[in-house]
Parts: sequence; C-alpha cells; structure tokens
Amino acid sequence: MVVLVLDPAESTGYCLVQLDGDSATIYEYGLINIAPHDYEGDRCIDLMNKVDQLITQHHVSHIVVEDYFFSRRFAKGCDMNMAYRTAIHILSRQRNLDYTILNISQWKKFIAGRTTPTREQKDKWGKAPAKKLMIQQALWEKYGFRFPNHSISEKTGKPIKFRFDIVDVVAQAVCYCRLYLDLRNVQLSVPVPEDVKIKSGKATFIYE
Repeated sequence: MVVLVLDPAESTGYCLVQLDGDSATIYEYGLINIAPHDYEGDRCIDLMNKVDQLITQHHVSHIVVEDYFFSRRFAKGCDMNMAYRTAIHILSRQRNLDYTILNISQWKKFIAGRTTPTREQKDKWGKAPAKKLMIQQALWEKYGFRFPNHSISEKTGKPIKFRFDIVDVVAQAVCYCRLYLDLRNVQLSVPVPEDVKIKSGKATFIYE
C-alpha cells in the first residue's frame, strides 16, 4: 500500500510512503511546482493534474493532506491555500481514494514536542528559519533522518539552496504513520547526495 502525503502551496511538498506490515518506508520526496496562471481555478487544475500523475504512477491507495491554519498576521495567500486543499479533496474522491486531514499543531507537537521554536533556536538560526529547522533537528535527533543542503533547480538543473517544504512533509508522513497507523518502524530511504557548494547559501543546519 502506498500513501501520498501532501503539504499544499504554490510549491507543494510531497512524499510517498510504502506500507508493509508494521513498517513504513518513505521512498520518495519532492516538490510540485504550480505554473503561474491568471485564474486560481487554472492553478488548482495544474495541481490536480500533477497529483493525479503521482497517484497513477505509484498506485497510491490513500492521501494525507496537511490542514490549514488561519492567522491575522499571515493572511496573505490563505484563500489560495484553501483552494489547493479543496482541489486535492475533490481529486481524491474522483479517484475514489480516502484521505486524512492532518492537524498542523498535532504533527508539530508529535515530531518536535512543540509548535514553535525555542528562544535558543531562534537566536541560533533566526526567527523565521527556526520554524523549519526545529523540525529538521527533531527528525535527525529522533529518527536519524538526514537531508541534503541543496535541491535541484527545475529551470537550470543545478543545485540551489534546499527547500524545507520537503522536511515538513516528511515529518507529516512520520506523524501519520506513527500516530494514526501505530507503526513503530518508519524509515527514510531516499538517497542523500553529498553536500555541494551553492551560490544561494551554505547548509544551515549541521548534523552532529
């Protein structure tokens, strides 16, 4: 059985999980980049088409989608983020697939023990980066999951600074497998390439 986990946005993080008995293996992760369109509906169609390709290619049996949190401080883009989630819900039912909506606070507390970074983490990495890096640190310390310091640009094919949307969606997959399915053995089997020098910055977090 294959589960597709999605963190919807203009750049949608995804990962694929193979379930086998009491074990789960995250065997692929990446980003679904949505092409710019004048109409929101066209953006949703683009996302639906790309997710549909993943469903067909990997014989997906279940979909997990992160919920959305509304905040007055970060209201920009909230309508589009909800539209993307609705598009995935519709596609899931068109394909006759069940889906699970994953609560944001729940998965963050399960992985990192808290929903916001500590003061020490903010001082070390900066207020905004710490929100992502606290999840990366927790995945490394608890599960030994290591991520590269770079992604590959779709336009140039060259290394660019790593996109942390991938870390979040992997964390969501771990939470779903451990908390919802009660699977004790969750592994990350995506090969990690050697870190490389990139123009847009160096690795932010060092594994120790």
